[in-house]
Amino acid sequence: MSKNIISFFELPSCVSTDYYDSITPFTREAIWQLCYRDLTDRKVNIKSEAELSELCFNSQTVFLQEVANRVMQEGKENLIHSIGLTGKGVKVAVIDRPINKNHIEFIDRIEYIEVVHDHPNNNYQDFHGMTCAGFLCGSTCGVTPESELVYFAIPNKTDDREVYYGFQLEALKKVYEYNRGSNSPIRVVSLSAPFSKSQLEQRNKLASELLSTGCVLIDATSFGRDFQGIDGFKRGNQIVYELNKWQIKNYTMNKNREGFAEYFKSLCFVPSSRRTSPGNDTDSEYIHWSKAVSESWTIPHIAGAYACCLQAEPNLQYDCFVQRCKLCPKQEGFTILDLGTIL
Repeated sequence: MSKNIISFFELPSCVSTDYYDSITPFTREAIWQLCYRDLTDRKVNIKSEAELSELCFNSQTVFLQEVANRVMQEGKENLIHSIGLTGKGVKVAVIDRPINKNHIEFIDRIEYIEVVHDHPNNNYQDFHGMTCAGFLCGSTCGVTPESELVYFAIPNKTDDREVYYGFQLEALKKVYEYNRGSNSPIRVVSLSAPFSKSQLEQRNKLASELLSTGCVLIDATSFGRDFQGIDGFKRGNQIVYELNKWQIKNYTMNKNREGFAEYFKSLCFVPSSRRTSPGNDTDSEYIHWSKAVSESWTIPHIAGAYACCLQAEPNLQYDCFVQRCKLCPKQEGFTILDLGTIL
């Protein structure tokens, strides 16, 4: 990625917080922004750490190094109030594309399983799975920094969506087989991807089978009914919560649909933006993600929050966890996830 990322798009001659608002959503530019760039030949009009935290950059971005290092470090802080819980003793899983399993965030805590042996795309590492694993249980940036991670690596994306999603179904089968043969079963699976309509029946069957082993699947199919991510950032001694521009646009478009406003008010919001995750390029690379809130980044936060609760209450059912989350106190009009009020 670092060798050709600069060919994807051109940056403005002056980099400021206005840059975030100019980006077309869901493009490569929206994902990578300032990563892998040497900005010494450009004007960087960033006045504070708070402003820099709105943008995405990584360990290889050359600019404002002292400020960038502070923002990178602050981005490792988990904004979910976890009352000292670390997920210790709770085994978790991520299903996603291949990652650098040797990253320092997972030393001595990762079991890496290739779902499809000898597939050529098993060697193509991807940022998506690394970020999800880091947010779930990275040692310095995860919601559960002491959980054991079982990483089920599926071959990186192919052109055929059905085939790619089919790899996810194979991974769920392997989680079930793992639990049936283990005295230390996986309790939570984080999967930041959907399935095709034709695969939902099989997905639901496998989720039910996993539940019979004490394991809950949290994925894009089930996630949106109860949770949504939100931008959370520090302003002085307070944390401010805001929807980003894409969420506001979605709400504006749908607010008059029957039942939508009630559904939106019932959601529990999860701070999951402006955070720092490990990267794949080296064993110590990090990426600071911008204020864009994504479903992909929020799902491992929810999986981690549930794993923390399982550390305190091993028999807590996921449905009960969801109900408690929706009773968390409101802040600035949003119900914000806080484990201190759940347990």
